[in-house]
Amino acid sequence: MVCSAMKGAGFLIFMVVFAALAAGPKESFDIAHFASPRGWRRIQSRGLLMFQVSRARNGQLSSGQISVFPSEPSHAPPAQNFEVAWSKLVVVPVGGIGQPQQLETEQTPDGWTAVTGTADYSREGAVFRAILINATGHGRTMSMVAIVQGQGFLADVVEFFKELDLVVTPAQLAPASNASTSVAVAESAPGGREGDVPVPGGGDSIGNYVFAAPKGWIRTNYPDGVVYVSPPYPNTGEKCQLTIFPMRTSSGDLLRDAIGAFQGLFKVDPMTRAPYPNPNIVKGTSPFGWDYLVLKKEIGGNGYYGETTTGVIVFVARVGTEVALIVGTSQRPLVSQCFGEAFPDQWPPFFHTLRFKNFREKVADEAIAARFLGTWGSYGGRAFIQYTFAKGGRYANGSAIGYTSRVSRDVIETTTYGFGGDGSWSIRGNTVTLTEDKARGSPDVGLFRLEQESDDGHKWKERLCVLNKVGDICYRREP
Repeated sequence: MVCSAMKGAGFLIFMVVFAALAAGPKESFDIAHFASPRGWRRIQSRGLLMFQVSRARNGQLSSGQISVFPSEPSHAPPAQNFEVAWSKLVVVPVGGIGQPQQLETEQTPDGWTAVTGTADYSREGAVFRAILINATGHGRTMSMVAIVQGQGFLADVVEFFKELDLVVTPAQLAPASNASTSVAVAESAPGGREGDVPVPGGGDSIGNYVFAAPKGWIRTNYPDGVVYVSPPYPNTGEKCQLTIFPMRTSSGDLLRDAIGAFQGLFKVDPMTRAPYPNPNIVKGTSPFGWDYLVLKKEIGGNGYYGETTTGVIVFVARVGTEVALIVGTSQRPLVSQCFGEAFPDQWPPFFHTLRFKNFREKVADEAIAARFLGTWGSYGGRAFIQYTFAKGGRYANGSAIGYTSRVSRDVIETTTYGFGGDGSWSIRGNTVTLTEDKARGSPDVGLFRLEQESDDGHKWKERLCVLNKVGDICYRREP
């Protein structure tokens, strides 16, 4: 997507955000997906897509021409790609024009660097504006040029670039450069520490990421990035996707990073609330030391409750001065069989395998244990589970489950069964071990996440999530 703003006396600047994922139904040329400007004449060949228009208004001639050139493999710096394109596509054809009078560079959340340059020039008393947008990313570079006479068609040019997406498919990917030689498949999963709960998938890695992808998901390699797609799920045919993007520079605010990536990829503001589905935001610090934030939002359809079609997960983690970005997509959570609420969720097992090769700032077990202290409860349907963790490595557990039955036409009976138990607990790395006093030979080992959750990014509540043999259960801290 290309957004626009007016700066100075009639000067047009394009702020560019290109999508690395598929856009909605549009026409395509090379990696560009676009909507043709209405009323413009289209000329297309294998090596060029062009639109032209001219019109006289009040005796003044206005004209416009947009040229979209095929993408090319490139691992050169964006500034160098822009300079080559400006010389080749603007200076030579126009003649007598120098360097850009205005220059803007935008690093987008989805891996493109867009450089926009403009210059005004005169021909036979008429004033023209030359605009070049050069985008570099995902191992490719692509250029687009607009030549506009007068102000009459500037709005059309703005709209064209606003609706344009760049979509890189495997067939269009460039070979990886020497900088990508670190992309390799690991021989085994980053198993964490002894006693970790087994998680699905084999070992894998890309760049600075190390992880275990969900078992059976198909990997497609991109320059410095990968996409994993699930096999179609029975009955629904649902295919889920995990996309692991290259590291990028941190803004210093993980929520801002997540929102920017979401908007750049899906063209939707994830922070919208009722009547749209509220966002779900959780943040925390991994026992391995990196801060992270997960933003979940339903989109698609008309965007309202019950009418959404897609569930989106945007994960960001601060790794030194860089940010890791992983995006998951599925059907909406109520029905999804991979990232949903009614079926086992693939996200927690995947998260717990995630490591970063060059990050060594582990959180001390004692510091994590201190955050466990207190009472945590989980409520669901007619079931209730509660744990109280105390100093000295002791815990108390209480749980209850209720049943209802109809005694007569007018009487419904509710029966509640309570359970309790005491035991010992300990923290080691990203695992918590609970050993009940009456079952010392059968400790319960789980992978945990200590997090805060919010639906607006301002008010936060603590939660503790544990993934063990029965699934992923989240507990809220109680007063």
